[in-house]
Amino acid sequence: MEPVEQQPQGPLTAFDGRLVLDPDARTATVDGREVRLTYQDVRGLRTLIELGEGVHDPLDILMRGWGVCLDPRELRYPMAVLRMKLGEPRWIVRVGDRYGLRPPGPSSSGKLTS
Repeated sequence: MEPVEQQPQGPLTAFDGRLVLDPDARTATVDGREVRLTYQDVRGLRTLIELGEGVHDPLDILMRGWGVCLDPRELRYPMAVLRMKLGEPRWIVRVGDRYGLRPPGPSSSGKLTS
């Protein structure tokens, strides 16, 4: 898998356009609200969008987004910052050390935490 910096850029959308990532402008549009992102935020969000539904192993996220295999705990801070920037209700879920995207609203199972 290529790290994000080597992949083609361009907008990515999720959840029928409710979440739009523009890596070139380093912004996300969340339910019509624009959010400014850092380069690291873009890497994390892009990776989660590309991985798709469900929660994902932190090593998969690190390898796909950053091209490195670090301690899975290394994702805690960048994901917490990204969750805060995207706002409430939370778009990024964490289950143990795993992370995933979900549109805000009631969870279909009691297993996901926010």
